[in-house]
Amino acid sequence: MQTGGHILSEFNAALKSFKSKTVNIGCLSQQNLENAIQGMISRNSELCNKVIAEDEDVDQLEISIDEEGMTLMSKYRPFASDLRAIVASMKITNVIERISDHAVSIAKRSRKLNKFPELPETALIEPLYKQANSMLTDALSAYSNSDLELAMKVIEADDALDNLHKQATKKLTKCLEGEGENHKAYLHLVFISRWLERVGDLAENIAEDVIYMETATDIRHGGELPS
Repeated sequence: MQTGGHILSEFNAALKSFKSKTVNIGCLSQQNLENAIQGMISRNSELCNKVIAEDEDVDQLEISIDEEGMTLMSKYRPFASDLRAIVASMKITNVIERISDHAVSIAKRSRKLNKFPELPETALIEPLYKQANSMLTDALSAYSNSDLELAMKVIEADDALDNLHKQATKKLTKCLEGEGENHKAYLHLVFISRWLERVGDLAENIAEDVIYMETATDIRHGGELPS
């Protein structure tokens, strides 16, 4: 960015604060996801209610970050890597907000699930959550530390999550085809499984934006990873 020394220093501080807010919304969204799953596992509907209530904080922070990003672009007119950092951060913030929305959906299904007798098939969800949450943790860390290697690791990890989702869906579908009385409960688990698979996809989106931010390489839709 072509500016005087003091203006450049001011911009760098503003950009650092901006990225810090993006990391913060990521942590809030990830906490909502953890609480939603714990609400299911521990059959704690109050924890599910907490997720639903705290999603508003994520929504408001997303709006604040979008406004701040627009201010940075109009005030400092950055280009090249600085502009990519702002644009990518705004895109990542939107993705993070969608993850929190999925956490809310999981929390709502978990509240309904808690009204049924506890099902052993609930255990199918835990490996999915662990894989999706690991991908999200790595994606946020890759963003925070500008770590390309870690971003690529997130993308590679998506196949494992897809396999876990397929296995869980297959087993839950068999339960739905049976003659038991808990069809609605199994259907809740199918939806929760699907949303966790989507969280992994969104973590992959974050990793793709990190790669774009650092290399100007767009790897979406079959683009090649930077060598």
